[in-house]
Amino acid sequence: MKKYILTLIIITLFFSTYAQKRTMVTYFKKGMITENKNNYDYRRVIEETDTPSIYHLYEFYPDNKEKALATISKFEPNIVYEGIFQGYNKQGILTSKVNFKNGVLVGECSYYYDNGKLENVFQYEGQADHPNKQQRRWMTGIDSLGNQFIKDGNGLYKKTDKGGLTEEGNYLNGYKDGIWKGTGNKASYEEVYENGVFKSGTSTLADGKQIQYDKMEQQPEFKGGISEFYKYLARNYRFPAEAQRNQVNGKLYISFVVEKDGRLTDYEFKNSLGYGTQEEAVRVLNECPKWIPGKQHGIPVRVKYNININLAQR
Repeated sequence: MKKYILTLIIITLFFSTYAQKRTMVTYFKKGMITENKNNYDYRRVIEETDTPSIYHLYEFYPDNKEKALATISKFEPNIVYEGIFQGYNKQGILTSKVNFKNGVLVGECSYYYDNGKLENVFQYEGQADHPNKQQRRWMTGIDSLGNQFIKDGNGLYKKTDKGGLTEEGNYLNGYKDGIWKGTGNKASYEEVYENGVFKSGTSTLADGKQIQYDKMEQQPEFKGGISEFYKYLARNYRFPAEAQRNQVNGKLYISFVVEKDGRLTDYEFKNSLGYGTQEEAVRVLNECPKWIPGKQHGIPVRVKYNININLAQR
């Protein structure tokens, strides 16, 4: 009888421990968390495992078809993926199978067309040994008609994007190599690569003017860096009186475009806290000093940028 009681206690403890594992469910609409469980794009389920600091992540479309399967080591404040991540389209077809280590893509990563056929295979090398070097090797490339243009890291790439830009050049051992050329409606460029390392570039504008550049791409930047930009917001954002009376707290998620001349335009709010908080954000952004614009191939371009403003009662 004593052995029976002991076994029963052990089994009870096991199921009690299992039942206490945390499960967190979050709903998303247009990339933002929503409380509306009847109108959402997908839901995310995070479950504890038997291993400390390791969690299972599942994402589902509203019809309960899988959107993503993954393992993570953190979910606050940001998700840190570990191991294999699998993504699916709304038809339930695998569209990506990639590998992470501490939130960084590593090893072989495969991507598929919506019909399930292989599109690309990349090999992520981790930290590049040169600041201008690609961090991934393109090992397999197959177009939508099934023609393979990159095999074992070697091949000729030529593609025209939706904006009318045609780019072509060679891949060698997975990296861009030699002379690459691009032709668009308003400019053309020629760049030199060596084993994936960008060496130099020259853009030629429609009027014949040439621009030399040593970086293929530059992100827009507030003078002094992003920390100075947030200091500017903190100094100039005036918490609306109505928002204070209603004890508004939270974050405003905003996207805007940094224009070619550094102005900020095209504000888009991904959520709303109400009580004049959005209007005040627009005022502060309108009065913001000009940014250093982003560049591609040495030419200033419009770049979309995302920020959040943390509104807390002072």
